[in-house]
Amino acid sequence: MSQNNIPTTLPGVEKLLNRIAVAERSQQKEIRISIQEARELTLELSIMTARLAKTVQEVHQMLGEIRDNTTNINVRFDGGGFN
Repeated sequence: MSQNNIPTTLPGVEKLLNRIAVAERSQQKEIRISIQEARELTLELSIMTARLAKTVQEVHQMLGEIRDNTTNINVRFDGGGFN
């Protein structure tokens, strides 16, 4: 899956978070998920990790550009027309 085709929502993760919230409100000791739900979560978490890695890479690149733009100063002396 290319970075451009990464979905913007993660319904499996959202579903799990909702189930956890319900379990906490009803004071359940555990929740269970099916193997299919586990597969979906695994896929979505790997997508989220890939998206995060891309974002971190972009941030590092921007920081490098900012550092280069703020530390490289060009000073030129032309003599001001003195002969």
